[in-house]
Amino acid sequence: MVTRSFRSIIRVAASVAVAVLCGGGCGAAARPDAEREAPAVCDDTIRAAKEVPRELLDDGIERAVGESDIWFIAPDDATWGASVEPAGNGFYAKRPLWTSSDKPPSVTVTAVGTSAKGEATLSPTSEGLPGPLPMGVRFPSRGCWKITATSEKGRAEIIVKI
Repeated sequence: MVTRSFRSIIRVAASVAVAVLCGGGCGAAARPDAEREAPAVCDDTIRAAKEVPRELLDDGIERAVGESDIWFIAPDDATWGASVEPAGNGFYAKRPLWTSSDKPPSVTVTAVGTSAKGEATLSPTSEGLPGPLPMGVRFPSRGCWKITATSEKGRAEIIVKI
C-alpha cells in the first residue's frame, strides 16, 4: 500500500523531472512566430543520396536529396541554410528541384514547432519538365523550416535552419 508521504515524494520528483526536461520553458508564454529562434535540434546538414538517378547525372547533378521522381538539388554548402539571405521582412533562398515528371510538384514550407508558413515559387525553365526546376523560397522569420516537395511518385524533404 502506498502511503500519502510516498505519493507526495513521487509528485515532487515528477515536477522536478518535468522542469529539467523543459529547461524552465514549459510554462513560459509563447513568443510570436517571428521572434522564435530555430530549435536546438534543428539539423539542416545536407545528407546527399549515395546514388542519384541517371537522369540527374546526365544533367550534371551529382548531389541531391529525394526519391523516385523528385529531388532537391544540393548546393556545395554543408547546410541547407548556409545560403539563405535576408529579404524584406523575412528571408529568401533559391532551392532548385529536379523532377522526372512532366508535372510540377506541390511544395509546402512549414515552420517546425509552430503554425507559421513560408512560400515556394516554382519557375520552370524554357526547356520545361522533366528536368531541373528553379524554385525560390520565402521564410517570414528565423526558425527551423521544413520544405516538402510531393510529386506523382515520390516525396523529397529538407530542413532549413535560419
